[in-house]
Amino acid sequence: MINEPSGQDQVMASPTKKRWKKASAIGLSIALLSWFSLPTLSQWVDGVPSVERLSVISAPVFKGDLIRDVAVSGKLVAANAPTLYSTEAGQITLLAKPGDIVKMGDIVATLASPELKAKIAQQQANLARLKIEASRGALIDSEAQLDLERSLDTAQVRLNASKRELKRAEISFEKQVISQLDFVTTQDAKLEAELFYQHAKKRVELAQKRLNFENQTRQFSVKSQQIVLDELERRQHQLAIAAPVAGVVGNWLAQQKDRVASTQAIMTIVDLSQYQAELNVPEFYADDLGIGLRVNLNISGNELIGQISSISPEVKNNQVMVRVTVTANNDIKLRQNQRLNARIEFEKKDDVLMVKRGAFLKSTGGKSAFVLNANRATRQAISIGSQSVEFVEITSGLSAGDEVIISNYSDFELHNKIKLAN
Repeated sequence: MINEPSGQDQVMASPTKKRWKKASAIGLSIALLSWFSLPTLSQWVDGVPSVERLSVISAPVFKGDLIRDVAVSGKLVAANAPTLYSTEAGQITLLAKPGDIVKMGDIVATLASPELKAKIAQQQANLARLKIEASRGALIDSEAQLDLERSLDTAQVRLNASKRELKRAEISFEKQVISQLDFVTTQDAKLEAELFYQHAKKRVELAQKRLNFENQTRQFSVKSQQIVLDELERRQHQLAIAAPVAGVVGNWLAQQKDRVASTQAIMTIVDLSQYQAELNVPEFYADDLGIGLRVNLNISGNELIGQISSISPEVKNNQVMVRVTVTANNDIKLRQNQRLNARIEFEKKDDVLMVKRGAFLKSTGGKSAFVLNANRATRQAISIGSQSVEFVEITSGLSAGDEVIISNYSDFELHNKIKLAN
């Protein structure tokens, strides 16, 4: 007997109910996916890129005093560091060693110059000879003057005798004792005696003038020779080379006991009481430089204040050499050629709106900036003014308290809005 097949029957689910469950599962999946991808889709639709928050740097906009300056480097040099030179050719003896402290006028080196010594001895002999010749000439002049005075006295005697003879002749002629011829002859003798006396007197006067000129010539020769000798003795005195300033002996520029030439450098003396800083300033700031500008110096962690004292008129390797007068501080030990950093202040503005400098200035040319608002940043047009090493002045477009991205915009420079992702 054949059993009925009811035992093999299975209960089948309704096709409509199965499709509803499948649709529900797909819808739930779509809803969850939409929920998680909604921000990304929104950014994609709106064209807003997402940037990691840690990859950007921001800074607040605030009001304060802006100092427009430039950071430069340089070295410290003594304002007065003379180099000593040999005054003559000879053998040098260095008495002060590098690092020795010397006072002004201390003998730091000596020169031995046999040639100069021989010249001095020769000129001393010439001076002695000229003095002897001058004395001998004065004696000869005295003898000549004596002879002329004797001639004058003889003429005076003859004149007096002729006057007396004429007086007797006048008396005799009145008494008719002598003839008129003898009287006239006596008158002529008296006139001749007068002329002889006058000529003798003039010769004495002219001789005195000549003797004075000759004496002056001899004295001038002696004086000229004395000047030559004084100059040689001055050069001999300078063989002992003295320190022109108080300070420290720098470097030896010649070796001990060397044979040196005239005007050869032998050593340096560093005056530690006055210093100057030599700074190399980019030529871009050359037009802003001026005498008297304030300079803040940082030397081995110590702060010093200085002023620009001179500016080089030429540019070398795109740099302008500037000298700064440094106010010495006894508590700080300064050294020659010590490296330093400096800030030159060009301008100071009080209570201006500013923000810290950053790469955003190069990215936008200072014409726009991204302002943060929660986890978003929006590009905003700005204008800038003066710039310092750390800060830049904001003249329009921002307000105090705004947070600005100051890092490079190269990753999102084509967008006006960005989202910051944690």
